[in-house]
Amino acid sequence: MNAKLIIGIHGLKNKPPPDILRGWWTAAIAEGISRNCEGQKVKVDFALAYWADVMYPSPAAVAEEAEPYVTAQGTGPLPKGLSIRRIAEAHLREGVGKVLELVFGTPVTEDVVRDALETRAPDLHRYEHDRAAREAVQERLREHLRSAHAEGRQIMLIAHSMGSIIAYDVLAVAGRTLPGLQISHFVTVGSPLGLSPVKEILAAPLRVPECVARWSNLADPRDHIARWDTRLSSDFRENSAGAAISDHLVINGYVSPSGKPNPHKIYGYLRTPEMSDLIASFAAA
Repeated sequence: MNAKLIIGIHGLKNKPPPDILRGWWTAAIAEGISRNCEGQKVKVDFALAYWADVMYPSPAAVAEEAEPYVTAQGTGPLPKGLSIRRIAEAHLREGVGKVLELVFGTPVTEDVVRDALETRAPDLHRYEHDRAAREAVQERLREHLRSAHAEGRQIMLIAHSMGSIIAYDVLAVAGRTLPGLQISHFVTVGSPLGLSPVKEILAAPLRVPECVARWSNLADPRDHIARWDTRLSSDFRENSAGAAISDHLVINGYVSPSGKPNPHKIYGYLRTPEMSDLIASFAAA
């Protein structure tokens, strides 16, 4: 058993069976390490907190999965970082939303997100309003955290999209539900945690959970979920130990088998150079 464990938690919508989804996550991580960290030996175990079966009666058939894991084209390191222009554009768009929120008390995206909660993201809507489902989903993650803590393992938790909401809610109250738990590194990717309607359903106060030693947030400014608030550090205060969020703008170059880019897809985030560096650093610590 490796002393280091990465736990991943997936986002919304139905998923293929857990073994298949876990294989796709690990394949994307391995591809990133291979291409971005040439010559480095990175050894960590991986577990997937799978909760789609709480929301759906049966897994999605692999043949129906519109965007399974596929390797990136080319060879060598994948693109890292953004141009100064793209960073400025992302911050400008974000800044407009923040100003509107301060002036009018509501962000420009609020209506869009609220509509998504009720129609396009039924998982999230149910998570907010169905207490039993919410508890069952959270327990899937707690099971992995409880087991890893009992084994004395160092934990990196990677949470994608809605998974970051679930993870935050679990970690925010871990002092009561998982006493003694320590998360060496919490990584959110493609996260909606900065959006006002989402913040309203989170465990308060909004701050880095006490059990978290380090929190990194990765976002592609083209990501339709994360693009409106790529800097979670402006929304969540540091914890009592001084741990604060470190935000990173990245290039999620995932392209589906049909040739359509999807900068929100987890596989693209898992193989970014920034993610590979974080994983390699965790493994070597």
